Amino acid sequence: MAKRRAKRIHRELTAEERQRWDRANQAAESRKEDILAKARRIKAARKKVNAAVHEAMKALKRERQAQGLSLSDVEKRTGIGRTALSRLENEAELNPTVVTLTRYAEALGKEVVVNFR
Repeated sequence: MAKRRAKRIHRELTAEERQRWDRANQAAESRKEDILAKARRIKAARKKVNAAVHEAMKALKRERQAQGLSLSDVEKRTGIGRTALSRLENEAELNPTVVTLTRYAEALGKEVVVNFR
């Protein structure tokens, strides 16, 4: 069966559309440094949060091991699959939900506490 390809339709912009496009580009270009600075701040904040979540997961893993529990044991208690639990414990770039962290912590007899500064 031949793979279907979408047709590309190209039309020239009207003069009014071109002017709107140019104004939008100029506005974005004039705010470029502000936009990039904001993006850098957001990225730095997200990096901090990811590091905190990763540290929390390392602490939960240590607690699981200290209690002598396997991933299968935690799977039974949480309903979260073993592979997902393993990824949570070992991958630094995951972004689990608060519900997932809470389920994992409760399975170990712990609670999640969130602090804002």
